[in-house]
Amino acid sequence: MPDNRVTARPQRPPQDNVPQSRHARETLLEAIRAYVGRERLVPPLGLGELRAHTDAVLREAGMESKYADFAAVLVNNEAWRGTVAAIPYEKRLLLLPKCLRDAKDCPASFDDIGLLCEHCGRCAIDDLKSQAEQLGYAVLVAEGSPVVMSLIEAGRIEAVIGASCLSVLERVFPYMEAGAVPGIAIPLLRDGCANTSVDLEWLWEAIYETKEDQTQRFNLDTLHRRVNEWFSREALAEAIAPHAGPTEQVALDWMARAGKRWRPFLAVCAYSALSGDHSLTREADLRKVAIAVECFHKASLVHDDIEDGDSERYGKRTLHAEHGVPIALNVGDLLLGEGYRLLAEVDVPDGQKVRLLRAAAQGHRSLCLGQGSELAWMRSPRSLPVAEVLDIF
Repeated sequence: MPDNRVTARPQRPPQDNVPQSRHARETLLEAIRAYVGRERLVPPLGLGELRAHTDAVLREAGMESKYADFAAVLVNNEAWRGTVAAIPYEKRLLLLPKCLRDAKDCPASFDDIGLLCEHCGRCAIDDLKSQAEQLGYAVLVAEGSPVVMSLIEAGRIEAVIGASCLSVLERVFPYMEAGAVPGIAIPLLRDGCANTSVDLEWLWEAIYETKEDQTQRFNLDTLHRRVNEWFSREALAEAIAPHAGPTEQVALDWMARAGKRWRPFLAVCAYSALSGDHSLTREADLRKVAIAVECFHKASLVHDDIEDGDSERYGKRTLHAEHGVPIALNVGDLLLGEGYRLLAEVDVPDGQKVRLLRAAAQGHRSLCLGQGSELAWMRSPRSLPVAEVLDIF
């Protein structure tokens, strides 16, 4: 727990759009926690959705609308809190603003990333940084650093705990929402670039947030690499073209072309998360499902390229541009058949196998109907309502 070594300094009152007393802020937080629990909000919340929930909470709590930005941050926090609590400390980033320091007497210097704390004890940064690092956090004293996104993209960070002014939180929200990054943000009580303040009890609570019964986690990067191995040319040949004739050879070449394999990867992630089988003990069956998913995808690309008249994909000539439309159509049809064959060979009870095949067939049908609507629109362009656009895509 914090050792409270921070030297006290005069605190300015909160700004006007922040509840003025700690009691008022705690009352609002209690109302938000009750609301989020009752409504069972599931993150990430879109901005419009977040605003609607915030307005509802403020009405229930009988608080003024001028606190909407402050309350919105707290609603978003509570929606993410359970997710953040399940993420190990060593997978979290603590992001602190440099304006928490004592601007007059701070001896710290800066580098390209942020403030290099000298641990002088003159402000809260020293204590927050030291104890968070002891827990396993990565800690940055910076604002808007591109390092944050690079850490997230590299898989080193899975959640962000931070303190910042409301204006900065509003600017970064779209990026957090788009990336579905779990986070808890503690708004500064007053904006400004120097000698600002934050509710330290709230910040400490967020830092120490955890669940004793944490769900077992698995390394997504490792899992992605493992799935990619199933799509080497040799592995694909074994699965879909053990006796490769001319048509199978073209299909194999097409399947082995570069790609992220996101669809099969997501299929395996869903299985692993729902079954708890993180070591993939049923790898043979999972491989069939994953390759089937990619067969359906690659078949759709062949047909889509023909229908759209595209001559290049993945930086190379499309299949019909290289081999002609008849061969490309036939290869696309073959891959559809291979996808259904692989699903039919998965070693599961018959009822489960029927559900697998039904899901694939429904997806296949929806894809064709959407593509058909797009082709019809291309023949007779017109303004489309949003709902119809979503149905197509």
